[in-house]
Amino acid sequence: MKYDLTFIGYVNTFETITRANVKDCFFDKNNNLVFIVNNGEAGKAIGKYGSNIKRLNGLLKKNIRVIEFNEDVCQFVKNCLAPLNVEKIKQENGKVMIEDEDRKIKGKIVGRDKANLNELNEIVKRFFNVEVVVI
Repeated sequence: MKYDLTFIGYVNTFETITRANVKDCFFDKNNNLVFIVNNGEAGKAIGKYGSNIKRLNGLLKKNIRVIEFNEDVCQFVKNCLAPLNVEKIKQENGKVMIEDEDRKIKGKIVGRDKANLNELNEIVKRFFNVEVVVI
């Protein structure tokens, strides 16, 4: 993935303030600046009571979202869905299936016209060759 100078500046600023290593950086559909950080560094990136994110919001004038990377695709999907708590996430035949009894949670995952689910699929496909579906 190639970055322009703007994204390099975002990553440098993020890493300087948070001391967390960035694996990827991009804008999502809602124009949020998304940082994928290495495994185990999300807490450090967010900071105590969200202090690092608040500081970055002010500095960069962008809404910031932090997602912790994980080699396990199911755990990565769970990290992408945070703060939603999903009952069951499993991988079968090149698909990651999200199961939940609560229709409200399913609705939030899918979104209007599948917008949230499509965005989740785009994020996951940056690192894994799987499709995310909601059952």
